[in-house]
Amino acid sequence: MADRPLTASRWRLVAVTFFQVACVAYVAHVLYGERNELRQALHLSAPALGGLFVLLILAHVQRTLEFTYMLRRLGVIEPFVDGFMLTGAGYLLNHLPFNAGLIMRAAVLKRVHALPYTSYLSLTMVNALINVAVGALMGLLAAAAGNVGPRSALPLLVLGLAAAASLAFVWLPRRLAPRGDGFIAQRIRVLLEGVALIRGNGLGLLLLAVLAVTRLVGAAARLWICFGALGASISVLGAALLGWGSVLFTLVNVTPGNLGLRELVLSLAAAELGTTHSIGMAAVSMDRVVLLAYTVAIGAPALYSLRRRGIFRASPRAAPPAV
Repeated sequence: MADRPLTASRWRLVAVTFFQVACVAYVAHVLYGERNELRQALHLSAPALGGLFVLLILAHVQRTLEFTYMLRRLGVIEPFVDGFMLTGAGYLLNHLPFNAGLIMRAAVLKRVHALPYTSYLSLTMVNALINVAVGALMGLLAAAAGNVGPRSALPLLVLGLAAAASLAFVWLPRRLAPRGDGFIAQRIRVLLEGVALIRGNGLGLLLLAVLAVTRLVGAAARLWICFGALGASISVLGAALLGWGSVLFTLVNVTPGNLGLRELVLSLAAAELGTTHSIGMAAVSMDRVVLLAYTVAIGAPALYSLRRRGIFRASPRAAPPAV
């Protein structure tokens, strides 16, 4: 019996690795077949490349503000610079199996601030919930403002369901949380505890919603630049939907960094929204290359700083209560 968790972990690692290799291999196959179109991406102009890096820096600042604000609601004061480096290191480590970046941040916060893991889990779940809700609502608004064709029916249905489910969780009273020790029941209780803590008088949710809007706009703008570099046009609705999908793939990693899987799904979505599969694959892959360059550029120094200091600076505090 003692070997079962280890065996399950090994099989999961093998399955995840195989799945990611298959996704990356498929992406490579498609890109090689469309290598003539992809060559246009190699001539990305300096202003476009600079714009992508500026948008990535702004997205990192937004994530840090979001991260440090939610920590404050948990009774933890994390300096902005430390939070910036911690999220940067997390970016890089999330390209390893089992969400290593998420685990690293939880370990650092527990060691430095005595923050219980359940409290940190509630923080990340609330963050994901609000980003899903805001992205779905913005996609619906973009659809209402533009011309929606028959091919957009399925994306709109997905957006509507995502918005309804997210808003239901935001306002669901804690007393209605399911009982029991099951995995789903426990996660729902943790989520509702975190939402209740962040919700307060509504200003906390409003602030996080504004930050989520900036994140979505930045992701959509990056993809807009990449499609433009390939000579392809994309609608406001298309940019909003693809930007939302890009944000979702940063919240939950199915494979390490969702490498390959993100490109595959977003390229299929791009084809559904009126472009071609190959153009979508090339544009999303271009965004991935720039994102990886930024991730290494900021993540490697952040990891070095974390290792050198051992733990981030922190003044002694009483341990916050578990959520």
